[in-house]
Amino acid sequence: MAVEWQGIPAKYQFAVQQLANQHGEQAVTATVTVTEGPAGLTLKRAGDTGTIAYHTPADLMRGVTLWLGHAQHETAFSVAEQTSFDSVAVMLDVARNGVPTVTNLKAFIERTASLGYTEVWLYLEDVFEVPGEPYFGLGRGRFSQAQLHDLAVYADRFGVTLVPAIQTLAHLQNLLRWQAFDNVKDADDVLYAGKTETRAFLKRMLTAASAPFLTKKIHIGMDEAYNLGRGKRLDDGYVDQQQLIQDHLKMVVELTQELGLTPYMWSDMWFTIASPTHTMYDESVHFTPEFVASLPHVGQVFWDYYHDEPEIYKVRLKQHKELKQSLVWAGGVWTWAGLAPDQSKMLASIKAGMTGAKAEGIKEVVATMWFDDGAETPLSASWLGLQDFIEYQYHDTVSPTELADAFSLMQGEDAASYLLLDDFDNLRPGTVNTDADNPSKLVLYEDLLLQRYRQNLAPEHLAEHYEALATKLTQVTVSANSAQTFKFYQQLARTLAAKVKALDALAALMPQARANTGVAVAALTTLKAELQRLITEFRALWHAERRGEGYEVLDIRLGGLVARVDTVLWRLDRFAAGADELAELFEVKLPMDKWTNGPVGHGLYKQIVSPSDVLH
Repeated sequence: MAVEWQGIPAKYQFAVQQLANQHGEQAVTATVTVTEGPAGLTLKRAGDTGTIAYHTPADLMRGVTLWLGHAQHETAFSVAEQTSFDSVAVMLDVARNGVPTVTNLKAFIERTASLGYTEVWLYLEDVFEVPGEPYFGLGRGRFSQAQLHDLAVYADRFGVTLVPAIQTLAHLQNLLRWQAFDNVKDADDVLYAGKTETRAFLKRMLTAASAPFLTKKIHIGMDEAYNLGRGKRLDDGYVDQQQLIQDHLKMVVELTQELGLTPYMWSDMWFTIASPTHTMYDESVHFTPEFVASLPHVGQVFWDYYHDEPEIYKVRLKQHKELKQSLVWAGGVWTWAGLAPDQSKMLASIKAGMTGAKAEGIKEVVATMWFDDGAETPLSASWLGLQDFIEYQYHDTVSPTELADAFSLMQGEDAASYLLLDDFDNLRPGTVNTDADNPSKLVLYEDLLLQRYRQNLAPEHLAEHYEALATKLTQVTVSANSAQTFKFYQQLARTLAAKVKALDALAALMPQARANTGVAVAALTTLKAELQRLITEFRALWHAERRGEGYEVLDIRLGGLVARVDTVLWRLDRFAAGADELAELFEVKLPMDKWTNGPVGHGLYKQIVSPSDVLH
């Protein structure tokens, strides 16, 4: 048994066969005629014959996947979908500590193509080869020029455009740590604007970033440049930030013109600088005709991952239209808050953002997959979010049932299982984790003796919560693709439950009852065993998805937790013998800064693990 595909353009025959093999072609007997047609996608089956009418290569790839999904269970069906956007991209962050392997990136390209995405933006920062700059991305898992070209060619075979996304102003702290770049450094993360050496350096960077790709489109960054002009540049005299960024942008755009490139940038700094309160996307900000006329032509990418009201996106998109530039809306898949994706926040913000973008006639959208603070969320945890985002391309609304059906038909995955991942950080299942609290990360890295988050965490029944989650995760429906991911998450839930019990047992100790350490010792012994199992699962999953560079950070973090258990056990022996006061454990505990308005709080590793600076 197998499907006979007729009418597939020669360029896409390899891709169609690849997707067909992955989506159960061998279980179906049919002849499917494929034709190019007007906008949209139409699928039909009547017994042993079928048709796919598509408009774009993205429609074709989605059509093959969706046709086969239906054909596994139905001998007759008719499906019609219309598109809302000219371009639907996914931006994959490969620069925040975790660089995917080339093999895994090719699999990622295939899978996004199968859903109907038109572009994959690779957010690179310094993880690509720049000829003549040996320190550029050294030790960070950088891609060679040949690897990037191979990926671009591979994506093209699936009708996907691979787009470079770099930074030409800020977010370059990893690069600027090297003395080799002192001559182009302003502050720790910002280039020295207006310097001849900076222009020459950026030309080399832009050349290297664009050369391997098949497109002339490039994202040049320019976001969150808060330290612009406030480092070495200030020694040469104060210059207004708006003037600095405008002049710098003009220079970068001149370079892109020399190279024949079409640049896009993040839009946030225009609003931050223009706001009287320096607030990002201040709704009081409007742009004068003179300012608009001073801008070179560069596409503006408006990122907002936070709101769940379409009206907010509409207002901000209207403000962006004042800039008279090409406009893209960027939403978020919420892979960056902790160790699991914030699924409820993702669903709410994508629904609101996509609704607002459609209402304002936006024709280009991108789903961002950031991996802040160490890339602790597995790449494979993102697929429900990517399914949700693309469904708004083909449907006006996406109900939970429609999302679950599409996820099952197109990826063979169970939406209810992926939605359980929300419970790691959402302590009130059934609601939206609006403030993006990340209690799972707070608990994992909370110090056993300092217990800085004790007051924040105390009102919650976290041991019971994570024990119940661990049980639920053992009952999930998984595919061969997701089995390893859920095995990791099962162990994470068990480890978090053990960590809470250890914290509670230590908090219950009293200086006047030093001999009563048995409960704490037992809890710590259990925690150590669970941590060691977690490391085993995390290590295997990471190396199945990413290069080795970056995991040294996770080894330090997770291995440090095990070492800390050993130290606390040693100190408990001394405490029981009267040789250690455990002074830090009995110190008064104050509420920790929460960084959000949520009930528990949000923290990065360096904020959680110690009040001391772990970087020095």
